[in-house]
Amino acid sequence: MKKLVAVFLILYAQMVVASEKQVLLQIKEMTCQLCAYTVNKTLRDVQGVITTKANIQNQTVRVTAQQDLDNQRLIEAIESLNYSAVVQK
Repeated sequence: MKKLVAVFLILYAQMVVASEKQVLLQIKEMTCQLCAYTVNKTLRDVQGVITTKANIQNQTVRVTAQQDLDNQRLIEAIESLNYSAVVQK
């Protein structure tokens, strides 16, 4: 029984990871801590976003999101701040 539970947990974890994607956004206007906070907060409000991590030095944000989330929704969220965003990968 313990083996069955362990196998189930491993398979479930793989399904969860497989249904996520990483997106790196370049945001040239993100130059300070307040900018990073605002960008993180705005992106986290997009349905399907799981986590965000801004890097002021590189002017990038790494977004972990559900696989089916369209990158255009992320760009539109950034544009709502009057910033521009480009998907790096």
